[in-house]
Parts: sequence; C-alpha cells; structure tokens
Amino acid sequence: MGLYTSYVLPRVVHFTCGLKPNMRQREKVVPSARGRVLEIGIGSGLNLPYYDSAKVSKVWGLDPSPEMTQMAKRTAGSLPFEVEFIGLPGDEIPLEDNSVDTVVVTYTLCTIPDT
Repeated sequence: MGLYTSYVLPRVVHFTCGLKPNMRQREKVVPSARGRVLEIGIGSGLNLPYYDSAKVSKVWGLDPSPEMTQMAKRTAGSLPFEVEFIGLPGDEIPLEDNSVDTVVVTYTLCTIPDT
C-alpha cells in the first residue's frame, strides 16, 4: 500500500462522507436498523452514533481497509452495544446464515473497485 492509500485516501473519504448533507441522510436511515446488524463498508464509523441502542444489540462492521477500521474503532469504544470489526471485503462475509437481522450499506458502493 502506498502513502496515498494508507494516509490520504482514508481521511479524504472520512471528510467527504462526513459532510452535513451526507450526515443528515445517515440520521434518517441508520436508526431504522434493529437487532444484530451487518454494516457493509463501515469505513471510519460515521454511522455508528446513529444506531439506536434500544433497538440494536450488536453491529458487525465489514471493511477491508485497516486504516478506516482504526478510525471506526475510536468511535465504537464509547457505544453501549457491541461492535465487532471484520477486515474483509463484502464477498467474504464470515457470518452464519440467518445470523443478521439488518444489513446497512451507506456511501459504500463508490469505493468498491471494479473487479
């Protein structure tokens, strides 16, 4: 990984995805999640504060970027529900069938490379 991929890109993505219009959309969508949640592309954890702790028991955060996951872990540490990070891409989800109640995907598709 180059300097750009490891240091610059994660911060640029965090900044742009954290702009007010994006955060207002998160505020509308994320609180609808219930039970055990799989967030595909958790990134820097911008959705984490919007989960309703009365409705959510656990969040699995799937993201292949260790740099983004490190950013998300800082937010996750102060939450009243468990957050477990899975450092894999979306086509390698290591969860059992029927183990998730809600799947959340926000502002992720633009960062998935064409393969």
